[in-house]
Amino acid sequence: MKVKCQNTCPFLRFLKIHLLGLPSHLLFWYLPWIISIFWISAWFGRPGLVAEPILDEVSSAEVEAESVARASRAFRDIEIDGHLNELDWQNATPIGKFVQIEPAAGQPMTQPTEVRILFDGSKIYFGFTCIDSEMSQLVANRMRRDSELYDNDNVFILLDTYNDGRSGFFFRINPLGAIEDIAIMDSGDSRNENWDAVWECRTSINPNDWTAEIAIPFSQLRFDKKDEMTWGLNVGRAIRRLNEEGSWAPVPATYGWEARYRTTHLGRLTGLDSIAPILAKQRNLEFLPYFLSGLSRASENSDTVFDIGMDLKFGLASNLTSDLTINTDFAQVEADQEEVNLTRFSLFFPEKRPFFLEGAGLFDFGIPRTSYRRPPPLLLFYSRRIGLVGSSAIPILGGGKVTGKVGPYGVGLLNVLTDKLQTPEDDRVGKTNYSVLRLKRDVLTGSSVGLIAINKQDSEAYHRAGGLDFIFNSSDVFTLRGLWARTFDQEFQDRNNAWYLGGRWRKENYRLVGSYIDIGQQFSPEVGYVRRQGVRQIRLETRYTPFLNKFGLRRIWAGPELDLILKPDIEDQLETLDMALVNWFELENGGWFNFQVHRTQEQLVEDFEIRPEVLIPIGKYRFNSMRFSISTDDSKVISGRFGANLGQFYNGTRRGFSLRTDFRPSGRFSLEPKYEFNRIRLPSDTFNANLIGVRSTYVFSTNLFVKLFTQWNNEDNMLSANLLLNYIYQPGSDFYIVINQNYDTDDNQDKRTDTTALAKITYWWNP
Repeated sequence: MKVKCQNTCPFLRFLKIHLLGLPSHLLFWYLPWIISIFWISAWFGRPGLVAEPILDEVSSAEVEAESVARASRAFRDIEIDGHLNELDWQNATPIGKFVQIEPAAGQPMTQPTEVRILFDGSKIYFGFTCIDSEMSQLVANRMRRDSELYDNDNVFILLDTYNDGRSGFFFRINPLGAIEDIAIMDSGDSRNENWDAVWECRTSINPNDWTAEIAIPFSQLRFDKKDEMTWGLNVGRAIRRLNEEGSWAPVPATYGWEARYRTTHLGRLTGLDSIAPILAKQRNLEFLPYFLSGLSRASENSDTVFDIGMDLKFGLASNLTSDLTINTDFAQVEADQEEVNLTRFSLFFPEKRPFFLEGAGLFDFGIPRTSYRRPPPLLLFYSRRIGLVGSSAIPILGGGKVTGKVGPYGVGLLNVLTDKLQTPEDDRVGKTNYSVLRLKRDVLTGSSVGLIAINKQDSEAYHRAGGLDFIFNSSDVFTLRGLWARTFDQEFQDRNNAWYLGGRWRKENYRLVGSYIDIGQQFSPEVGYVRRQGVRQIRLETRYTPFLNKFGLRRIWAGPELDLILKPDIEDQLETLDMALVNWFELENGGWFNFQVHRTQEQLVEDFEIRPEVLIPIGKYRFNSMRFSISTDDSKVISGRFGANLGQFYNGTRRGFSLRTDFRPSGRFSLEPKYEFNRIRLPSDTFNANLIGVRSTYVFSTNLFVKLFTQWNNEDNMLSANLLLNYIYQPGSDFYIVINQNYDTDDNQDKRTDTTALAKITYWWNP
């Protein structure tokens, strides 16, 4: 008697059914790519073609001895003007001896850099002197806050104020005085680039060097007050014309461009002594009221707008902060950037609203994205679910949040109440309360365990979610992550779990990433984001990543990827199989190009309505596609990026291209047009998916700019324009003029035009 086993591992069952049974023509399709990977590895792996990092030869004791800085007390007022001419700057002990991160890891930087550090009872100060033998070649063409300063010459500061190697605050400045700030979590793996602090910076460009003078209030940082404080510190510099970046505390070359964010490789900042009593007497209290007035017009109806509200920040302790908001407004936030969506899944947009950005990294609970172009498979807490339904904004009546760290515990609490609303689509949304609790416990070195609990409650129903997660870091080579999550509501009590286990191994020239995901059919986080439900997913990715520094190539990233998605409810039936070979080449002149080849298999269990009344029917599809992109050096006055895609698409074909150009004749003006075109041919229909966007900016100074952002796509035939003027009239205080215009370009009788014009002023008060 034969017995059929029903509990075979789904991955082994897939191999048996789908891979071992591949027809010969598919094996021949994959064979050349497999051979090419080994050929590339053999060719570029020959001795003499890889720049070996000197850093690996430096002992940890030597690094520790060299990477200690001491802050000096400032006895007089420091004027932030970009000139380090006060006597206290001259008396401070400079630090230098910067070593390269790229291109020659561990080698001294080609241009000298000095950094001095001061402090008083309210601020910490940094003074950079960046000597350059070719000042005429300085690259500096951005002045707006939080723009892409890595394309310019720049300096950075990374502070680990808890000195735990896990979190930190990152500040970057270019020679024109433009600033950028980022909150760092999970040793640099998680970054909140929308976080903003209140700090000051001025720069000066001189005949033989450029200098930067920075003042960061202690109130903007989170730390334990002690009589003798030691913080983690790294400072660095980028010389853009040489594509060179270096730091004071060496970082292994395995991290590449991410090295600047690593909190596991920092020096020590000492000397912050005897200021705890001074800080204890200060009132860690910040008020940010706003006043808003304007006009809103929709078709034939016009309404005047007047509103007031306030944000309040109160330091419960130096390492624990409470944020309160009343009648919150986000009028100054730029509209989401349109995207062409040719998938079966909803798009993912980042959070931009200021209230939700404070401590946002602490609330991260989910499966990390595999690429910045791909949405995360799962986020249990996604703050855009609060106060937004489709394209409609729901008024936030008020909310509160507590974030910070107590000993080894990271703590996050959030509670928000939204008002009722009748949306244009005739959906009625009642008053709703959202609550989130997040705890993380530091364990071992650079590792953590955590939990999260989420509740969404209105007058009729509740939706809840909870979960556990962990991160295990083993030195610089191996990282392992995992989570379990569950959702709860009145309707579904089964198949509502989600599991994830993923690891990453990296060495100088190799990367290996693997993960397993299991998401139940009824797993539905109402305050989260999930891309697919009812699936098991196995993902494998490997890269060969040598530094070449020859033949005009600086570095390559080449290797295969495998995405396998099964439907456990249908006997682990294959839903998606995507096998790809990805090749990315970084050029020594600052540009890059890549190409990808994909073999995709999709099993549709229901019709896919890709456009209204355009269906791809149920069935099994196998198709091949190819993508190619090339980009010039973004630091030049004129730079561009071109991409093309072609190949099969389900039971049809897809052809398309994208073009983006950046014109930056100076640090004041920039013009960034973008065009994307796709033509889809299916047996049932042929259609185009087009997207046009233009962003133009004029910066009068680092405190005043005006920006116009326009978009149009042929799917909804809506032209939208967003004009924003922002004047920072003092640190933390802003004046905005906002004009939003939506114009229906469809050729019909019921064209509609929506216009909103607003003026908003905020005032930051720190008594």
